[in-house]
Amino acid sequence: MNMKRVISNGAGMPDVEGEGGTPAGERDAGPPPSSHQYQGEETLAPGSLDTEEEEEEEGKSVGVEATVPSPPTTTTTSQLFSAKIMLACKLSLLFLALVIVVQSSSWAISSKGRGPLIRKTSSPQPFFPQHSLVTDFYTGDVEGLTERLLAADLSLVVYYAPWDRASQTLRWEVERAAQYHHEQIYFAAINCWQPGSECKSRYKIRKFPAIVLHVRTSSGMETKALAYGGLPEAAHLIRFLSRCLRPLTHIAAHADLPRLQIDHSAVVLGYFDFTSTLVPRGFTSYYLAALRWLQHEPAGAVAWGVVTNPQVAQAFTLNASQSIHLVLWNTTLAFSDAGSSDSEGISNWVAKRLDETASWLHFSGDKSQVMSRATQEGPTLLLFSPDNPYRTTNDPFTLLRELSLEYFNCNQSSRVSTLARYLGTSRSRGRTLQRKVEKACHSYLVEHLHMLHLSQQHHTSEAERCCHGWETGGECTPASEGGTVIQECANPNLQVRANLLQHVKSLMMVLSDSCREMVLQYSPWKDSSLCCHEANTSSSSSTPTVPHISMTKTHAGEKTRKAGQQDDHIERLQVLAGEDQCKRLFQGSLLGPVPFIRDQNSPLDITGLGCRTNKTLSFLAVDSLHHQDMANRLGVNLSSRDPPNTAAVIVDVEREAHFILDASLSKHTLAAFILNYTHGLLDRTLVSGKKEMTHCDTSQMCIQELTAENYFKVTQQTGKTVVVLHYNSNCVACSSIGHTFLTVAHTMHHIPDVTFARINAVGNTLPWHLHFTSLPTIIVHPPFRKSESRVFDLTHPITPASVISFIMADLGPRHRLTLALHACGEQCQEGVLHEAAIASTTLQHNITVSTLRLQRVLERLVKAVPSSQAATDLHEHEQRHYERLRRAKTRLMKDIKTQRKKLEHLNHIQKLLSRPLNQEALDSMRVESFNYLMEKLSADPSSSSSSSSSSSSSSSSSSSQEPSNSDTAHEEL
Repeated sequence: MNMKRVISNGAGMPDVEGEGGTPAGERDAGPPPSSHQYQGEETLAPGSLDTEEEEEEEGKSVGVEATVPSPPTTTTTSQLFSAKIMLACKLSLLFLALVIVVQSSSWAISSKGRGPLIRKTSSPQPFFPQHSLVTDFYTGDVEGLTERLLAADLSLVVYYAPWDRASQTLRWEVERAAQYHHEQIYFAAINCWQPGSECKSRYKIRKFPAIVLHVRTSSGMETKALAYGGLPEAAHLIRFLSRCLRPLTHIAAHADLPRLQIDHSAVVLGYFDFTSTLVPRGFTSYYLAALRWLQHEPAGAVAWGVVTNPQVAQAFTLNASQSIHLVLWNTTLAFSDAGSSDSEGISNWVAKRLDETASWLHFSGDKSQVMSRATQEGPTLLLFSPDNPYRTTNDPFTLLRELSLEYFNCNQSSRVSTLARYLGTSRSRGRTLQRKVEKACHSYLVEHLHMLHLSQQHHTSEAERCCHGWETGGECTPASEGGTVIQECANPNLQVRANLLQHVKSLMMVLSDSCREMVLQYSPWKDSSLCCHEANTSSSSSTPTVPHISMTKTHAGEKTRKAGQQDDHIERLQVLAGEDQCKRLFQGSLLGPVPFIRDQNSPLDITGLGCRTNKTLSFLAVDSLHHQDMANRLGVNLSSRDPPNTAAVIVDVEREAHFILDASLSKHTLAAFILNYTHGLLDRTLVSGKKEMTHCDTSQMCIQELTAENYFKVTQQTGKTVVVLHYNSNCVACSSIGHTFLTVAHTMHHIPDVTFARINAVGNTLPWHLHFTSLPTIIVHPPFRKSESRVFDLTHPITPASVISFIMADLGPRHRLTLALHACGEQCQEGVLHEAAIASTTLQHNITVSTLRLQRVLERLVKAVPSSQAATDLHEHEQRHYERLRRAKTRLMKDIKTQRKKLEHLNHIQKLLSRPLNQEALDSMRVESFNYLMEKLSADPSSSSSSSSSSSSSSSSSSSQEPSNSDTAHEEL
């Protein structure tokens, strides 16, 4: 028995009294004691027990403390003393905590000035490997970086953040690019995130990483910064840097212009006279404009040519006042302000007047509207083709340019026709040149491997004549007798090994991230052993054979060379060019095969077709190596195409349709594809998703995933009500109502003829009548009249109740009753039976009362009926009385009929709910009984009390309304 007052010796302090005399441990002990407890418990208070007899009685009631009697005066004094000590301790602890908080806050404010305490930033760590070709300024030292930038003509700088995932991925891509161009370009990286660093305080980087090309000016005291806007991959960086190394092309003759027009959509020509001065006026601006152009258009659609010969300049109508021309596919434009414009003005002038018949679509990799803006202007022909940065030509894109020139040649211009013919010829020559390059590079590689094998055999047999060496001056120290040569002995006169190791290094570039750092830290010449024996330097085996590759472009050095003379510099350039071409061939083959087009049939004539119809096409190309997901969404499988990774699609946004070229890509098939679209002979492509239809068992609840292929097969089943949710995976609202749709499907899964499914409306193209303006959309296909499908009104809230009500409109009575009974549990059914019994009793009473009233009305009618002779002599008052009796009789008969009908329905409900449910019982139910049952179950079945109260109120109200009509009739009587 719990007592309000417990005597304690203070051990553990569980019952120390607080203010008001209530023990601190018993303030919230529970409800107050009831009246049948001891009366002393109601009146006891601290200090109220003054006699020993009362103390003994309390000890007996407690049963625990009775064995340790103590004087009352000592107990009370000890208890009060303990309470005071405990209160003092609490106040002391509270005061101490307050002092600590105030002191810590004041210390933080005094040490930092203001604000909370901040943990000190960890010291920066190197971001690139130790032996990397990229100089890493990981402390954010801008001054040291500036000194190195002023010492190089071209420098590539990466502004990174060590924690950034994109920066960590770009690290290895920049390392590969540095291995390719480290001899011509200085590579550096700086940590521009480190707090307190000079880089973070000077530059505001909005997005990491940032790649910037620094070009040293002619004064050598500053650099021009050009941001790189291409893809952050090694291959694209290498192509960008290769074009930055040679941004200008020398035009030595008039025949050089068509060669540039074959490889580029437009050519900028600049005339500069180098005879009078070393750097002509305006040349620096022209050079920087060519570099500036590459940061906006890294694909190289525009070539920048330099004319130095006055005769050639006169042939191009170039002079000192109009020294810059823009050569387009159908016209030539002159820049009148070339002498006074800077690099930005020149590049802006070219950008505003650039006109291409076919161009590449460049995506930044982030969310953008590039595709939307390109396709909103009208129908667009998209060519998916691999943009291999290691290859200088692209056969499918050249074909696209060739056909686009013919398509837009409205005036039958000979200039445009000649350029289109040049493009066709270059495609056939490109295949021949590719085979020659592959053959020469294969022989070059095989010869290097053979020479390395011979050198290894030669040095293995003479290992005793080798000595250990190092990189200090090439001096050799004889090896001790009996010593073992640990490292491989290499002949310094054979440079084949060095070249091959560079080639092997390029092979290592395809390794995974975990292996790259190990490969980069390996140096083949560090601590290598040198052979000290005399080697025959004149041996033919010591000089590798240069691969003889036919070059398509004319080199200026070859023209200036006289017959019979040798130029070592030109020979060295030829060797480097051959090796570079083999390296590009190897790296390009890793990205994919060369997509060559085979023209078998004669092409169709589409000359000037773009000016004869209002369905003018735009010609665009998309890189299939990086945008395969875009092709998949359009229903194009690039892996099964011929040539590989190449396909053509016409997108018509206005008609909300697209068309796919099913045949192999060639000039004939692509021209026929354009003609058929222009004449309206193409069928709209229906895209079907990859997901297959989910087969659901009758025993489980599931939602089928439909595609465009099986949509009609599922929804058009006779006798099946199919509910389909049209959604999009990127739609937030679709995800939010997913649980609602699943709840409805779970609620109705007992109904056998109702199927729930969903379809991705973006990944599957359906006929026009199934296109909806907004998503998500719920559509119900009825069991028989499929043409009368209904769409859920999105102005109403999408809730389980609203969706179920929407679906029930297409269900029959049997299905509605099944849903209602399954929704009502055992407790709900008991409540319905109870209310039905009460309502039945009430209805029987009302029927009895109404029957008695009807009898009285009939008796009065009999008495009020006059004889036929005196019918015409009735007074007006008697006539009105007779009409009231007739109306009362009709109303009472109608009320009795209605009440008997309701009573019959209630009897059906009681019989149905009193036995197990089966299909026969459901079929025997009348439609009226179902409607009455639905009215009864309209209340919330979750709680029986609420359902019972609502049912009783509805039944009582209905029953109470019945006698009201009878009372009205009785009052009229």
